[in-house]
Amino acid sequence: MDLKETEISSQPIFKGRIVELYVRTIKLPNGETSTREVVKHQPAAAAIAINDKKQMLLVKQWREPIKALTLEIPAGLIDETDNSPLDAIKRELNEEGGYEADYWEKVAEFYSSVGFTDEKLYLFYCDTLTKLQEKRSLDADEFLTADWYSLDDLKKLMSEGKIVDAKTVYAITFWENMLLTSAQDTKEKDG
Repeated sequence: MDLKETEISSQPIFKGRIVELYVRTIKLPNGETSTREVVKHQPAAAAIAINDKKQMLLVKQWREPIKALTLEIPAGLIDETDNSPLDAIKRELNEEGGYEADYWEKVAEFYSSVGFTDEKLYLFYCDTLTKLQEKRSLDADEFLTADWYSLDDLKKLMSEGKIVDAKTVYAITFWENMLLTSAQDTKEKDG
């Protein structure tokens, strides 16, 4: 069975600074029609920032859609000042954490929630961090604090339901797997 849905029409409902909302009429694989609510969202970049103490940088900030404080990895929209997702996350790490990194590696590209949005996230790993003497200012409407967490602390916070942001859960899982793989490689070399 061909599972592809075909767009018949798309009605714009709202256009904001970050998102656009559309209601699309689609033809289903069985020939019937239905509607889909679609949020078009600017792409974003995020960082797994690890310091020399093997701790991950998280920021705490209020998130109005869920009316709660969240713990998240540094992240931000890719805007017109950025030449690439890497440029965006370098800017955000500076703004949100006050750091720059000598080593960067893109580890993933993924969509945040494919059921209703096309928001694409680019995830980077960085270490060899340097604290900046003069960090960039946060956006005028952005208020947050930053702190460092060990892997054990992060796993405990996740198990307690205190880390609920999907990109952050993904980042923690990635980092843990990276550490496990590195430990296994070392064991095999020594073995």
